[in-house]
Amino acid sequence: MNELYGMELQYESLIPIDRPKNTSLSVGTVTFLMNGDELPLDFNVTEGGTEGNAGSIIRINALIKDFEPQVFMDEYKELGLSPSDLNYDFFAKYYHDTYLAEIYSEFFYADTPKEVYLPLTLKSVRLLFRDGKALDYSDRISIFAQIQLAEVA
Repeated sequence: MNELYGMELQYESLIPIDRPKNTSLSVGTVTFLMNGDELPLDFNVTEGGTEGNAGSIIRINALIKDFEPQVFMDEYKELGLSPSDLNYDFFAKYYHDTYLAEIYSEFFYADTPKEVYLPLTLKSVRLLFRDGKALDYSDRISIFAQIQLAEVA
């Protein structure tokens, strides 16, 4: 009952946001680098909201949940893993050799005809498991992941 469930993410805008209530966050594939191997994860649901006032740096809290292993089943097989292997014990065992390498995220104004993307930084990352356990990767975020969030189209 300790299988992977979701992730809690806390972002912060890198620039003041004029209309925080009119923003939207999309989170796609999360990739961990584990002992030199890439381990991609996909989740079905993104929930969350913003904190902060118009014209200031804001915080974006997100929960991505409902782990969907079928998306990367071929990659897991290449690593010799099955979805049931991706549980708390597995991630705890490799914790010190694991970094968040990439997190595909888009933060944008949703009230414009053409989406205006906004730069972010990732402040906090926690893997969540069905039995209530969690692993904090906040100090294990690669600079590459941060650079991708800061760069916008």
